[in-house]
Amino acid sequence: MSHMIAAFVAERPAAEAVARAIGGAPIFRLRHDAFLVVPVTDDAFDAVFAARGESEPVNPEFWRLTHALAEIANECSAHGAIAYVETDYFGGAGVQGAAAWRDGRVIVPPATDEAGPINAALAAVGLMPANGCDAFDTLGLGAVRRMDAFDDMTPVT
Repeated sequence: MSHMIAAFVAERPAAEAVARAIGGAPIFRLRHDAFLVVPVTDDAFDAVFAARGESEPVNPEFWRLTHALAEIANECSAHGAIAYVETDYFGGAGVQGAAAWRDGRVIVPPATDEAGPINAALAAVGLMPANGCDAFDTLGLGAVRRMDAFDDMTPVT
């Protein structure tokens, strides 16, 4: 089975700021009451490219997090802490990546590994594990396996 997503995670003010900055992207609530998810869809990625020009990934392990997206997260973190999460797994093998920003500075530098970076970034922005789950599953990211899964969800207003 595969798991391939790219998204920002933040509380409402910061999530709204990121959504505006990446072309009016939709915002979704998964399982957590306070934290929202802003997927970095192809449309959002294209909007960032149109607004800020071509941008390379922050490191070769990331498939979506470019320097331009990291700059946007840094700028929008004036509205609250922001985590970026991405996964690229198939058949249990793969990599995850994450980073986090608060108050216009990096609080978790972009990192990739087989496991761990996402939970570290989510903890840094204040999302604590609950009900015996890690932060990833507390938020509900395990249920969203592909970017097109967001197409079947209703955005928050």
